[in-house]
Amino acid sequence: MKKFKKISLYIFFGLMALSLLTPFWAFRDLLFPYITSKAFFFRIAVELAFPFYLFLAFIDKNLRPKLKNPLNLTVLVFLAINIITAFTGVNFFRSIWGNFERMGGVYYLLHLVLFYFYIQLLGQAGSWYLKRFLQSFIAVASLVALNGIVGWLGGPVLVLDPSLPVRVSSTFGNPIFFASYLMLPLFLAAYFAVQEASLGKRIVYGIAAMVQMVGVYSSGTRGAAVGLLVGLFLGLIIYIALTKKPKLRRWSLSAIAILVIAAGLLYSNYDKLAPGSTLSRLVNLRDRNTEARLIQWKIAYEGFKDSPLVGVGPENYYVIFDSHYEPALYEYDASWFDKPHNFILEVLVTNGIFGFLVYFAMFGLAFFAFWRAFKFELLGLLEMCLLAAGLIAYQVQNLFVFDTVSAGVAFYAFMGLAAYMWVESKVGEGETEVSFVKATSPVFPLSIFAVFAAVALYLVYITNIASLEASKRINFGFAYTDHDPKVAAQYFEDAFKLPFNIDLRESVGRYSDFANALAVNGPSQGLEEQFVRSQLETATGKLREIAEQVKNDPLLWSRLATNEMNMALLFTQDFSQASTTIEQTISLAPKRTELLQLRLQLYGNNQNWSSALETAREITNLNSYNSRLQWQLAMVEYLSGNMEAAVAEGDRGVEMGYNFNSLQEFAWYIQYYQEKQDYPRVAKLLERAIELEPKETGLYAELALTYAEIGDVEKAILLAKQVSASDPSFSAQMDSFIQSLQK
Repeated sequence: MKKFKKISLYIFFGLMALSLLTPFWAFRDLLFPYITSKAFFFRIAVELAFPFYLFLAFIDKNLRPKLKNPLNLTVLVFLAINIITAFTGVNFFRSIWGNFERMGGVYYLLHLVLFYFYIQLLGQAGSWYLKRFLQSFIAVASLVALNGIVGWLGGPVLVLDPSLPVRVSSTFGNPIFFASYLMLPLFLAAYFAVQEASLGKRIVYGIAAMVQMVGVYSSGTRGAAVGLLVGLFLGLIIYIALTKKPKLRRWSLSAIAILVIAAGLLYSNYDKLAPGSTLSRLVNLRDRNTEARLIQWKIAYEGFKDSPLVGVGPENYYVIFDSHYEPALYEYDASWFDKPHNFILEVLVTNGIFGFLVYFAMFGLAFFAFWRAFKFELLGLLEMCLLAAGLIAYQVQNLFVFDTVSAGVAFYAFMGLAAYMWVESKVGEGETEVSFVKATSPVFPLSIFAVFAAVALYLVYITNIASLEASKRINFGFAYTDHDPKVAAQYFEDAFKLPFNIDLRESVGRYSDFANALAVNGPSQGLEEQFVRSQLETATGKLREIAEQVKNDPLLWSRLATNEMNMALLFTQDFSQASTTIEQTISLAPKRTELLQLRLQLYGNNQNWSSALETAREITNLNSYNSRLQWQLAMVEYLSGNMEAAVAEGDRGVEMGYNFNSLQEFAWYIQYYQEKQDYPRVAKLLERAIELEPKETGLYAELALTYAEIGDVEKAILLAKQVSASDPSFSAQMDSFIQSLQK
């Protein structure tokens, strides 16, 4: 048994070290590869480690978690609150499993909590295991940061970095996620640099910390930069308050003064920095992105007031954003947000006030654990300040981001370290560790191991491999949409045959997009009508099934409405079902103009121009920042027979910068100004028309005549000669026109 315990501990440690490789993975075959790859890898590693953890904890009570540790209890209470609010929330399935784009939810949190307790077992098994684990953590973070920096400098990278060359995201696909992950290992590396007695090791850890800091800078992420500054500032304040060395206190005060002055100068003079530079981005807090974030936070706060005690459930922020949407956000970003870009605020609105308080209790107890370790001389003052500064920096930057898989791994690793130090400080306080008798018979513990190994393997398959395969097949199906629709259809069909899929919403949404693409492009691709219709009907049926289960997802319902309108247009000519679905969709997000567009499209299909005009005006009232919507209103006014109103709205759209996409949409507009003899305006419109229809000779002839009316004879003659030479059918007309100008 002793030998098996040792082997189990080594395997357990190996799996824990393997889990730290999470940030490296980005399998391009998957949907959202920078997210799903990391999450599936981490979850599989944690699940495979689970039977070894249970076995080790069962045969040796000294390796079991200390439930008297208040930090452990708080972590478990936070998990329990997430489970409860998943049941009381508005979308249970999403709260439990999350989705492919975020890979969050209760199931994800459960893995983080297990990971947190796994780290404590490493510490309880021996400080060697914990130290090597944390060193591996620093090494992985340093390599990820170095990969990003090398790409920033023009060198090779492990995976495609879509943020280059302006910003760096390394293996994360998003600079914010990259910077968020680096916050804690950066301070941990600095902690080891201070702790080590060997100068060589200090230098190595110092370099690791610097590489990660450069990684944060290269990401151009302001939230991370603010977090670093606040963490360092408050860490220095703590150091000054506790140090007994006057000289160091003076140096620390000087460092704070320099930090404050430098930050103040950069902030007040951000406009003098190179526009678009990383430094300019970091210190400019008055840009459009900041304004957009403030509106998002206002939306979140309004949603919190609807359900302050238990919130809307984990991963369900989208309901708040949709129902409380502020049209002012259209000026900055028209995206459909499922996160408030403020993790602290997200906890408040999804888990309610109790979840919010417990989360902060976790943070406060971790901070207290480091202070206790300092009090009982497990940590030096500077070491404690660095760890505390890391916690502060991470939480401050959380005010500007949402949780991601790799950042969550980093945070719970840090929390595991804090919990271990809490236990060690208890021992230092005089408490004696109880020595339990280890199990002597191997049968029962090995039986437990075998049972839970089977359970773990089942979970690996059903909750990870099956969903991973679904993600892959849906992605391949969408990729084959234009290349070979029948192969694409087979991929989608295979995806829905899998035993489990954590994100049916995304899967059926992609299938719906494929079916609608067939509806639009199928005839030109030579596809049989029956094939197109069967795919559209199948996708519509699956959409309705899932939309009615969820009920509160306007994006699902809008896709369903689009499908039903396409079915009516192509096959049935019955729009009644689509009309009902559209109204259901709009009721879920009444201030989103994208949904009102569906109603407008329906009225247009039925040529109900009076109702269409009412809807078009409602759309522009909600979103007065979009020139395309302004021109759309002009078009509906024109089709309604209100020419003067149409022209007035059209003028407004052009002034806003609308750029026409086809001659058909503004031919009437040109004709109006021709009749009004506003030739300068007609000339500009005809020039745009020629850009869109360069082979339409008649437009050149009209433009030549218009130049003549303006008085630009030379340009008119030159263009008329070009028309005459390029199209003989216009020769007589253009020759006569040229002669009239030369008299």
